[in-house]
Amino acid sequence: MQLNITGKTVEVTDAMRGYLNEKFAKLEHYFEHINQVYIVLNVEKVNHVADATLHVNGGELHASSAEQKDMYAAIDGLIDKLAKQLKKHKEKMKQH
Repeated sequence: MQLNITGKTVEVTDAMRGYLNEKFAKLEHYFEHINQVYIVLNVEKVNHVADATLHVNGGELHASSAEQKDMYAAIDGLIDKLAKQLKKHKEKMKQH
């Protein structure tokens, strides 16, 4: 899985990159055919938002975290949403 991380109005630190790599590696437990991931981190005034687009076998998934007070909480919210989407996608793939 290839991660492409972009910070719009925030500098992406090595700690953030490590945290993202760790969290997205766990998503492969739900669906092992994740090809590419595009992540955009953004700070709007005091709210932190994390967006991601996953290119997987059989489609593309997109999720955005709810606005949070810190970036790590935004990333956690994003991972939760993507995990649910990957479970649904895997079930759809099994049915076909």
